[in-house]
Amino acid sequence: MTHLSPTSTTPQADRLGFTLFGTGPEPVLVLHDWLGDHTNYDALLPYLDGDAFAYAFVDLRGYGRSKHLSGDYSIDEIARDCLDVADALGWHRFHVLGHSMTGMVTQRLAADAPERIKSAIAVCPISAAGNRLPPEAAAFFASTCENDDAFRRLVKFVTGGLSDVWANRKLQQNRDGVAPVCRPRYLDMMVNTNFVDDVRGLATPFLVIVGDKDPGLGVEAMQQTFLAWHPNAQLAALPNCGHYPMQECPPYFALLVEDFLRQHAG
Repeated sequence: MTHLSPTSTTPQADRLGFTLFGTGPEPVLVLHDWLGDHTNYDALLPYLDGDAFAYAFVDLRGYGRSKHLSGDYSIDEIARDCLDVADALGWHRFHVLGHSMTGMVTQRLAADAPERIKSAIAVCPISAAGNRLPPEAAAFFASTCENDDAFRRLVKFVTGGLSDVWANRKLQQNRDGVAPVCRPRYLDMMVNTNFVDDVRGLATPFLVIVGDKDPGLGVEAMQQTFLAWHPNAQLAALPNCGHYPMQECPPYFALLVEDFLRQHAG
């Protein structure tokens, strides 16, 4: 396996920034969660097969290399932006991987452009039904946009109690790499979006990955959503892992992802 260094693109005026890794024949569009940006996947890079796959790690509007971009922060806008990136790369058909918030983006893309999506991987995903929160929980999530202590509590909770060092690292990444204006807007999208009727019965092959220490988005939640709606969906649960498997257990995560991608290559 050849180790290939990631290459960052020069952001266009209204196109999402992204970082490329690999030169293989199978294109994979990779999306991040609400709290982080494309650097969530940095720990994964040494374990990816850049000879077999070409990965584009995308930053949504308000994040990382797209921090300067504003918008309406909707699921439809994200899907359009992703297709624009694929078009710029010359990718007519490609695989897509989404994490947490962007789990629903994999579904939106599969519904909007089924002829273009070879397969989809949804990691600890929020689904097309959105993440309905009771008022107290909604207030807590909203507080993490500005309250550093609340942010630390959240990331420790969803990873089964990882260290203060971990929580501080995630906090610094968020405050440095995510525009304040987009944080509550994407939270509103996650809570209020619902397009379940658009995804029921989609033939797109799906791999759904969860961590056994993720308290809210585990096996039971996936059985009621992704596995109930997608006839070609399969589930993998990672042991001793929380909401960030690409950071908590990168070698095994890479193995699961690329084994699935190879099944749906071509």
